[in-house]
Amino acid sequence: MVANYLHPGIYIEEIPSIRSIQGAPTSVAAFVGVTESGPFNTPTLITSWNAYTRQFGNLIWFGMNSWAVYEFFMEGGASCYVVRVGDLGNGKVAAVTLPSSGSGTKINTASAGDWGNSLLINISNNTSTTPSGGKTTQSPVFNLQVVVEAQTIDAAGANPSLATHMLVAYVTQNGLTTTVINGQNYYVLESFNGFTDAGAGFVGRINSHSMFIRVETTDGKRPNNTASPTKLQGGAASNWDLLSGMNALKTVQGLSLLAVPDTVTIVKNGVTDTAAQSQMINQGLSLCQDMGSLFYATDPPYGQSVQNIVAFKTGTLQNGQALNSSYGTLYYPWAWIFNPLSNSNVPIPPSGPALGRYAYTDGTIGVWKSPAGVNDGAMRSVVSLALPLTDADQDTLNPNGINTLRNLINYGNVIYGARTVSQDTQWTYLSVRRLFIFVEQSLKNSLQWVVFEPNDQQLWAGVTRDVSAFLNTLWQQGALFGATPQEAFFVTCDSSNNPPETRMLGQLYIDIGLAPVYPAEFVIIRITQKTAGPDSGG
Repeated sequence: MVANYLHPGIYIEEIPSIRSIQGAPTSVAAFVGVTESGPFNTPTLITSWNAYTRQFGNLIWFGMNSWAVYEFFMEGGASCYVVRVGDLGNGKVAAVTLPSSGSGTKINTASAGDWGNSLLINISNNTSTTPSGGKTTQSPVFNLQVVVEAQTIDAAGANPSLATHMLVAYVTQNGLTTTVINGQNYYVLESFNGFTDAGAGFVGRINSHSMFIRVETTDGKRPNNTASPTKLQGGAASNWDLLSGMNALKTVQGLSLLAVPDTVTIVKNGVTDTAAQSQMINQGLSLCQDMGSLFYATDPPYGQSVQNIVAFKTGTLQNGQALNSSYGTLYYPWAWIFNPLSNSNVPIPPSGPALGRYAYTDGTIGVWKSPAGVNDGAMRSVVSLALPLTDADQDTLNPNGINTLRNLINYGNVIYGARTVSQDTQWTYLSVRRLFIFVEQSLKNSLQWVVFEPNDQQLWAGVTRDVSAFLNTLWQQGALFGATPQEAFFVTCDSSNNPPETRMLGQLYIDIGLAPVYPAEFVIIRITQKTAGPDSGG
């Protein structure tokens, strides 16, 4: 605006100052997968675990998304988007109706899948003995137990199904022992005691605390006793539409991290389909690269050996696809966390706690710091790891871009790797890739004012000034390497890279060079023996 000075007086003019470059968000995660409830393919902002339960339900067995979000908040995350996916197939929950004097109580598994066909429900009475005659009578108070036949667990060595192996791991990890019911051995997975009827208290307690079952309908009456536990039936595996869930993220701004933990439950004939899982992961990596703002923490298939997980990453396991992208990373092995609702330990894929450490490290230091090591990689809520790894194991895993979870003496369970799955040595380290994503997105968001401005020296000077100020701040914070700003970065926006022919096309070029800080992945302490001599100062 050109001022008109037509009369004597004081005129106030506001002079535009440097336009600051605002840093893009780096720790807003997206979790795509199976949830108990909620809208389908609709990214929903969640800022706490309580907010998640209100929108999407509780922790569910064989629904890995809920556990990943739970661990994200436990390990330092502050906000995320959750996308519930639908079923492209004919997935069904296993179910049973417990008879009563009325219409009965229908129990479903908490998530779809044939895994629920192994479960049974046992209804038992409390008993009491009269003081006088010593007669034992049944109390009106009854208990509900979720059980599995002991032979299902004990004979699982010949059964390669993912569902069975996870139940075996659950029984073993929690030290469950067999219970005899009507002459047969069972393992009790969950127990709910002290009910007098199947009313609101019964429904609320089971549906909010069980990870295995849900009460779908009830007549409110007490279920009848049965001689033996009643089997759930009809469960069928789903074909989860993970790709549509991931594509729904294209409309969300401000995302920076991605996890799709339910890739681990992709099965074929009950067995983990690692080829299909690697294909789905690659589709997620392609999405991240196309969007330019997302970084994908991928999960390994369950129960794989060190050799198999290397084969999974390189694409030689079951004719899978190699994972090769600077926009993602792979963690191994699975982790065990404590579920306070069931007072038991549960196996989960590692992406949830890993992204929680990303958010924590971004908030306390910055995106340029690797979320790994005994401090920033410490997973406080992880109680144990599915496989104890050795230095020799990591000698195989680390060069292949597989980040390990390790249990270290004096430090506990930590993330002990900081690499992408890329074969390009420029992008070996995830902190370097995430720093460049951060800078690129920050400049993209904050330089929108430049579009349609006159492409002249004044614009070039303003852009150079603003970008240099932003990068200088990053250098001062320790994100860039160099003793001086000139060593850490350069910004070129002048006639040398904007000649007349490019200006005639409406194009403005801003060339930026960054010297990122690389993590000290290998610390070599060199010690030599000092030989005493006449000049040793002794």
